[in-house]
Amino acid sequence: MEKVLTTLNAKIIVAGNHRELTDRYKKLKTDQERVIFTLNIMLEYDIVPNAIGMPKSAKESEKLREEGNKVFVKGAFNNITCVDALKLYAKAVAFAPYPSEQLALAYANRSAVLFQLGLHTECIQDIDRALALNYPDNLRAKLYIRKTECLIILGNRSVEDVLEEARHWLDKMSLNDSSREKLRTKVQVLRRKTLQTESSTQDIRVQRRTGSAENEAPLPTIASCNNEVPCASDAVAIKYDKRYGRHVVATRNIRPGEVVAVEQPYSLILKQHNMQTHCSNCLRVSWANIPCNHCTYAMYCSEECRYTEWKKCHDVECTVFPPLLEYDFYNIDFFSIRLAVLALREAGGMQELKTMLKKIDECDDPRTKGFSRDGKLRSDRYSSVYSLVTNTEKRVVPDLFRRSLDTCFILYFLATRTTMFGAKLPADLKALARNDDVTFFGGLVMRHQQIIPCNVHTFGEEQDLDNVERGLAAMPFYSLLNHSCSPNVLRHSRPKHIVLYAMYPIRKGEQLLDNYGQHYAILSRAERQQKLLKQYYFTCDCTPCQENWPFHHELQSVKTLVKKEEDRAKIYEALRKFNTYVDLAKNDDIQDKSYIIEDLVKMVQVLHDHAPMPCEEMSNVIETLKRVYDLNGNRFEIPKVWTYQK
Repeated sequence: MEKVLTTLNAKIIVAGNHRELTDRYKKLKTDQERVIFTLNIMLEYDIVPNAIGMPKSAKESEKLREEGNKVFVKGAFNNITCVDALKLYAKAVAFAPYPSEQLALAYANRSAVLFQLGLHTECIQDIDRALALNYPDNLRAKLYIRKTECLIILGNRSVEDVLEEARHWLDKMSLNDSSREKLRTKVQVLRRKTLQTESSTQDIRVQRRTGSAENEAPLPTIASCNNEVPCASDAVAIKYDKRYGRHVVATRNIRPGEVVAVEQPYSLILKQHNMQTHCSNCLRVSWANIPCNHCTYAMYCSEECRYTEWKKCHDVECTVFPPLLEYDFYNIDFFSIRLAVLALREAGGMQELKTMLKKIDECDDPRTKGFSRDGKLRSDRYSSVYSLVTNTEKRVVPDLFRRSLDTCFILYFLATRTTMFGAKLPADLKALARNDDVTFFGGLVMRHQQIIPCNVHTFGEEQDLDNVERGLAAMPFYSLLNHSCSPNVLRHSRPKHIVLYAMYPIRKGEQLLDNYGQHYAILSRAERQQKLLKQYYFTCDCTPCQENWPFHHELQSVKTLVKKEEDRAKIYEALRKFNTYVDLAKNDDIQDKSYIIEDLVKMVQVLHDHAPMPCEEMSNVIETLKRVYDLNGNRFEIPKVWTYQK
């Protein structure tokens, strides 16, 4: 969109209308008015969206498959290159028309990678998908042999039918095919394997289910739920004042490690770079994704997830997301569309949505704005998302105009490529600007363009030693927490929820404070405040900012900070096993060791009671505690290359 914006600005400047248009734009009061204004500007200066949107293409699929072959067959053979090849094959799957030989070939090639990564169940899935399509007859024997190998490794003794299929297709292969005899020998070897004893089979039976549900730790529960916020503990309450806006305070003393809330996002959206390794609907790790049958954007872990997301929102997104990708739109833009589509469907229609939002806008209590009729802030209701802060009044004209231009491109594709407004509408900017339903919906999308940067949270996963972004999550309750450069809570991502833990003791009446990505330990006060002001429109005055706390590597130890010998003794006794826990966390050896969290939480309490903040030991304990929590949450583990015992 940068090119589009540059072109439009150049045309406006040449016409000498920049100041006049800026003054007119400043006077607009609503996002719907801004959308109408921008559509008319696009009409006046001939800015018309024209992207095609990366359609299915047999040629592109073949190209991607060949790139995968170069990495997998000719590259250095390890788990990293295998995953690189797998991603290329997954893209080949996404671009292949359905049904087609290219799709079958892409599945078959990916099955070879899955076999090498020890993902034998997924390998069989891809083999069956390839065989169900127009897979070439002369290559079928090889797939049946690979399937037999997988079944033997998984301990499945019923492989005779699969071997028979392999023999059948071997007989149909050309006598001149150089691989024919080699494959026949392999069939004979596999036949002998099936006659081996059960005990010898068990020696090689291994199945790694990376990211599978069976490895998930139980979801924490809340002992006593909040009457106003169903996802939260009754240890907290929502308050409002002019200085802090809506915020969350403790109604009693809260212990470190206590579960404060378990919130399920109103909606999630997968980061684009994860599309080949995660499901677009449930966001779980999936090494054998299947594509949307119509677009090249979305991929899924199962038919069920593909169907669920189609009914939920992808029937609209399918024809809109791909052309937006050509204009380098981001996840924020895609999420702004998804939230609007979900809002429309929750309301039951355009008129019903207008009525619902009008009632929210008329609410004169800033604390309860967006609450449901029963007086609760519900995370599964759009009203809770709609009522979040936009900071519209603090935004400058260039920021707002860019968002309205992005919105109008989105709106153009929604109107002309979907039936959201009753039927596909003509590509007529003037008519779109006069259509109240279209501009109302555009105003809602633009509102989301302002809500998302200030409120949406990272939905994370543990990868190596880092917590990285799996996707974005709309969390109505967590969005009410204010920021601190040294937060007293931790957001911990699980497959369908985000858990909020207290990390320090929080006294009754104190605010619960989250971190918006700017932490004192790694960024200077000037950097933090600059970034927070730019994105969130406030100057941070938290304790680390007021006292200008040092970086992590500059923190003092309790050896120098704590003056009383008896206090130091208590701290050293509490920290006695700390280095052991650090090693266990680094080596990912914390399963079935719940005592680690219990001991780390006790260390936090002792340090809080006997040492001033900030101190090196407290920072180290908190970081280790965060690491242990994250190891029990979402994971992304690259499988190791499988060694097949022949």
